[in-house]
Amino acid sequence: MSEYRERVLTRLDGRTISRVGGGGLELVTVCLSDEDTGERCDEFGSLLEPSLPVLAYLRPDEARRLAFCLLELAELADRRSGLGR
Repeated sequence: MSEYRERVLTRLDGRTISRVGGGGLELVTVCLSDEDTGERCDEFGSLLEPSLPVLAYLRPDEARRLAFCLLELAELADRRSGLGR
C-alpha cells in the first residue's frame, strides 16, 4: 500500500544512536506530512482527512543514499517530461 503526503521535511534534531566503542551517531530525521497544506479533496470532491505524519530516522549513509536516489529519479522524471537540462 502506498500513501501520498504533501510535504517532506528533513532536519537534524539531536536524535542519536550509540556507536560501538562509544560516542553517538547523529541521525537525519525525515518527516512526510500533510501539515500546513490546507484542505484536500479526492477525485469526487469529498474532503479528505489529513494523514498522520510519517517519521524516519536515517543514519548519515542512509540519508546520503536516499538523496542520490532522489536526484537520479528527479533527473529521469525531468527527461521523461521533456524538461531535461
